[in-house]
Amino acid sequence: MSDQWFERVQYSWFQKFIINCVCSGKLPKHVAFIMDGNRRFAKVNDITRSESYSMGFEKIGEILDYCETFSIRYVSVYAFSIENFKRSDEEKSELFSLMSDKMNYLLSKIDKIHEKGIRINVLGDITLFPDHITKTLARLELETLNNSEFCLNLCLAYTSRDEITHSVKCMAQGVARGKLHVTDINEKLLDKCLYSEDLPPVDMLLRTSGEVRLSDYMMWQANFAALQFVKVLWPDFGFWHLIGSLLDYQRQEPMLSQYRETYAPFLEKMTRAELAAVAHSEHCTLKSHDNCQLNEAITDAYIQTHQTRTEGFLNDLRGERRELLEHCAELTVAGA
Repeated sequence: MSDQWFERVQYSWFQKFIINCVCSGKLPKHVAFIMDGNRRFAKVNDITRSESYSMGFEKIGEILDYCETFSIRYVSVYAFSIENFKRSDEEKSELFSLMSDKMNYLLSKIDKIHEKGIRINVLGDITLFPDHITKTLARLELETLNNSEFCLNLCLAYTSRDEITHSVKCMAQGVARGKLHVTDINEKLLDKCLYSEDLPPVDMLLRTSGEVRLSDYMMWQANFAALQFVKVLWPDFGFWHLIGSLLDYQRQEPMLSQYRETYAPFLEKMTRAELAAVAHSEHCTLKSHDNCQLNEAITDAYIQTHQTRTEGFLNDLRGERRELLEHCAELTVAGA
């Protein structure tokens, strides 16, 4: 296996000129890729599926280098959907074998990963995989937890519906255990319970192969994202395709930025109104009080209590996630 993941792309003078031009405009912080077209690439080029998927993995390393060039510090890739578990046993076996090889390759290059400051997050339910893959994925995430220069999010055993369902279950368990009140549950808390809780929202979502659909990917995080559907198969995706997508992002960005800037204060105002209603219902004797300052003080005190309670819940949730990773990293694999 080549070290393309860690080799710098050599740009021509013209490419450098184009890079400087593109960098003069607004660039996304977080780009999410749907890496579609690997199987069609295999058919078109008369190669095996495994060869095509392997080329697709190498392409991720190339894309990471492009993104580093444009100071795009957060990259998410849709590597394995929960829906992929419905594929034939033969294809799943190929995919699991390839995934095991590639993840172990990354573990073997951990020094280079640390050198480049890459943090690898695994978003999804990794316990659905065979134990040897679950163990390797957990080790990769734990080994790179403190890296902060660049963040690669591998979405594995993932769908948006499953992620949102998982978030709702976490909050329900928090209420059942007495760590949360039902009135603590709101959009902001749900967002913090997602697998992507410490990541910025997706600014640009790009799908290769020409298919125009999201396939249940990052649907919450990409609420205000620029959508790019590129008519090229994933292993063929290259520098100029990314340039075209970034230029189109810059065309859309002013409008999307306006939506984001309008929505943020609206959400803040709506959340405060909801919490104020709860605070006043708990102090019903003051409901009809005409002293606005007193009512504001009641609201502020309740919000402070709410924030303390939800932050404690979220810290516990992060601790449970860490414990799950540590447990998975210590799994005993049969035949190992």
